[in-house]
Amino acid sequence: MKQLPNDELAGLCVNPCFMVMAALLSAIALGGTAIHAEPSVSFAENESASLLPTSSSLLQKPSTEKVRSGSTGLELARPSSLVGSTMPASNSMSAGSIQSADAMGAMFPKPASLSAEVQGDRLWLLSTRHMTSTACRANLRNPNFQFNRLDRCGRRSSSDLGDYLSTMTTDRPRIIYIHGNRRDAPTAISQGLWVYRQIASRRPNNQPFDWVIWSWPSDAESVLISDARKKAQKTDAQGLYVAWLLTQHHAHAQPTSLIGFSFGARVVSGSLHALAGGTVGRRSLDQPAITGANFDVGLLAPAVDNTWMSSCGQHRYANQNINEMVMLYNKRDIALKYFRFISGNSNAKALGCTGPRYMAPRHDGTRLPIRARDCASTVGNHHSEQQYYKNSCYAGREMASLISSSLIVH
Repeated sequence: MKQLPNDELAGLCVNPCFMVMAALLSAIALGGTAIHAEPSVSFAENESASLLPTSSSLLQKPSTEKVRSGSTGLELARPSSLVGSTMPASNSMSAGSIQSADAMGAMFPKPASLSAEVQGDRLWLLSTRHMTSTACRANLRNPNFQFNRLDRCGRRSSSDLGDYLSTMTTDRPRIIYIHGNRRDAPTAISQGLWVYRQIASRRPNNQPFDWVIWSWPSDAESVLISDARKKAQKTDAQGLYVAWLLTQHHAHAQPTSLIGFSFGARVVSGSLHALAGGTVGRRSLDQPAITGANFDVGLLAPAVDNTWMSSCGQHRYANQNINEMVMLYNKRDIALKYFRFISGNSNAKALGCTGPRYMAPRHDGTRLPIRARDCASTVGNHHSEQQYYKNSCYAGREMASLISSSLIVH
């Protein structure tokens, strides 16, 4: 398998004399830059890490689970295969249920060969690079998305919304992958296909699925902190666009999962918030709010304020449309350590650095099931998507678990 080019910055060392410069340089890393040298200064460990469980017990699930079935949204009960011990919630998380992912290896087989790809997976490219990234000007009635089908080598064939919708089915998951910052159009495709292969080869069963690469305008526009701030603003419009597409998924009872890295995770949370009637970038969808859509979500190093998905946060309605979440974070992430420089809030901390702490309940008032893993021990101080998949953080296996989960309502 051909390896993607190294990320933009490498070999940067941080010392006490250059803390300010490190803050600026790390800001542009949101979305894909890896800094390969360990900093010469020590960063204090976040005390919130002690709030996350370290045992290998599994999240308690009911004895039966509801299986999605049919365009009418009927739900059929079947025995659950994931039953474990109950895990108490931390006092500092008023409405969130977290499970350690350390022992998830026992639940899924080891990676198989890529022969799984011949089972009928379909690959899509959905681009918004030609569309406005200003939320107040976004067309939310009939957005002009650009659709293409992809083959395994990334070659494109023209498609359209009608083709995309006509291929939806209730027994085949559709996974929307949203990349991070500083990705031009060709890199977005190659990165999306690379992640697809990491996940497809680790699927827990023979379930075919559709893989959708969401390509948004995240090209490197400038340097230092200004670039990261521009991309943070663009995520609002992208969240609204994704929300519009999710209304179509919901209308077709399409089992759906969303995977986002860095700023891509911010697009995911914003889209689910907007779908439930929330406002993003001072805009909301021009259609009735949808809750209880039960989409599965995978977030890697989310460049999102760690309070935004709380009951009072800016994306507070997002959890009303989440069935289950997998979150991989890194408390040593050198880019996310300086998240406050792009957030406009001197006290802001990134969700991808602290992990889940304040999570709003789901639409029915129940706690959101979360499998969370701190990958600092294997990813180090990098802010690189590939590190999560290459090292023993098991991102491929964890994201692959969403393929089966998307067919079950927990």
